[in-house]
Amino acid sequence: MLSTITTFTSYSPRRTLRSKLVEVKEVEVVEEVEEMFAGFSRTDTENDNIINEANEEEKKWWDELSYENIDKKRLPLRLTKNVKLEEYIEKSEIADAGKFWNFDAGNVTVVELPNPDHEVAHTQFTRQFLSAFSNVAIQDDVDNIAGTSCIDGASAKQPDAAFVPVRLPKPSPYPCDLQGNPWPTIVCEVANTQSLSSIFQKVNEFWLRPNRAEDVIVLKLWPWNGLRNAGGNPLRRLTCYKFCCRLSRHLRSGYRPIRVIEFGTVDSQQRPINNCSARGMCILRISPSCIYLRCPGTPPYPLTNDVSIDLYNIQQAIFRKM
Repeated sequence: MLSTITTFTSYSPRRTLRSKLVEVKEVEVVEEVEEMFAGFSRTDTENDNIINEANEEEKKWWDELSYENIDKKRLPLRLTKNVKLEEYIEKSEIADAGKFWNFDAGNVTVVELPNPDHEVAHTQFTRQFLSAFSNVAIQDDVDNIAGTSCIDGASAKQPDAAFVPVRLPKPSPYPCDLQGNPWPTIVCEVANTQSLSSIFQKVNEFWLRPNRAEDVIVLKLWPWNGLRNAGGNPLRRLTCYKFCCRLSRHLRSGYRPIRVIEFGTVDSQQRPINNCSARGMCILRISPSCIYLRCPGTPPYPLTNDVSIDLYNIQQAIFRKM
């Protein structure tokens, strides 16, 4: 099956019926889009091969649960090493820091710093996602497991937001933790100080492994230069990447997103854009077939329509914190 991707960088109120249908339909990948992803190392990412070692002040996030002495320019930053999984889970839950740390083979690495932009982005995503289930039966609901560590051998990660259908059996044949809970089918990750290459690596090497998540949504909040437009909104690039395990093209370097939506006020060249200047202009849709993946008794699905996420609401929540 051909992989698909939809990109939106501009919007006109006088859109034709055909262009509106294109917004709903995922279109075939074109060479220009593939070139964009091939060029990540040149344009959109930082060098993640270098991991800085924490000094005594920076280690306070691990020892004293204080991160004020960490500069985002120092990321990724190894806080400590030779840590047992049980110790990491306990410490990360106490510090409420698991979504900012990565745990791999005993190493605890800071990849993101707490920030209001980061928090309101996944909070607004969660609010919109869960609202779609307000009228379903209890057995058709989903649980948000944000703040819960998912485990893969010697690795553990916490999602910013992740949703598990109640219908999935427990103990699961594919457990995500020691209690036998199933993996989430939908995951949302927000990358603010974390680089794009780092979050894409997490998506490919952790969330999209077999029998795990079906859809992963990445909200990348790019650095802001402090400028605003005439309306007072920050001139900031915000990008949504949607991965789908079944539809994403799987190359040697990993899964490619099937959708890329620019929902900020500038593009990658810092040129003003207006494709997300009102509600209803930038909609991300998530299929019930992805949400209820592996659920007994489906199809049919409890939801008859896609879950719609209005990225304008997320944009405005971020801008209110700037």
